[in-house]
Amino acid sequence: MKLSQIRLITGDIHQSVPFYRDVMEFSLRFYAEEMQFASFHTGETKLEIFSRDQISEVIGEEDLPADVESQSKFLLSFEVEQVDEFYASLKNKGVLFINEPHDRKEWNARVVHLRDPDGNVIELYKHPL
Repeated sequence: MKLSQIRLITGDIHQSVPFYRDVMEFSLRFYAEEMQFASFHTGETKLEIFSRDQISEVIGEEDLPADVESQSKFLLSFEVEQVDEFYASLKNKGVLFINEPHDRKEWNARVVHLRDPDGNVIELYKHPL
């Protein structure tokens, strides 16, 4: 078994597509606005975004309130060449970060965290310190 893609369920496809395309700078592979679906090249694994409205029936959640808020239950982790440079680049694009770049000695990594438009946590990291 191998991981083929990561799917994020979004409340607003029109905010999420530009975020991952323009801010995170992933190459848009496929976008079907009528399906409220997009796919991005991210390296070996694809990142796909699906509208919460569109996927709720597929996964049997159509009767749940669409505005349920909870603590973070999902984190996307991306390795970058230079955490501080990537941080500065995204900050210049207006991204608000959860924290500043910092060393996690127990992980032997430098990390920083931000949220996408739906509140999903994104971690940028570099090994080794």
